[in-house]
Amino acid sequence: MSLSKIILLALVIGAVWFGWRWVNRVQEIGRARNAARRQDAPPQHGRRDGAAGGASARSAGAPAPAMEAEDMEKCPECGAYVAPRSAVSCGRPACPYGR
Repeated sequence: MSLSKIILLALVIGAVWFGWRWVNRVQEIGRARNAARRQDAPPQHGRRDGAAGGASARSAGAPAPAMEAEDMEKCPECGAYVAPRSAVSCGRPACPYGR
């Protein structure tokens, strides 16, 4: 191996090492910012879908529960699959989701 190849190899290893340290530092700063935002955010009362069992039923340090999944149903008029609680009319006169 020539001296130029050894120097190039050392530079590549150094660049990868310092790049890895930089990425880890940026991720740690991001985690710290997210933790600060979570601490500063006002507590959420209730769930987004309006179901019972909101924040008062949980302990103060517990994370908010995820929204429950909603099953899709096939519209008998147009055949499209929609979430029944949040569906809107497809525009056809016999659409059961017309509001």
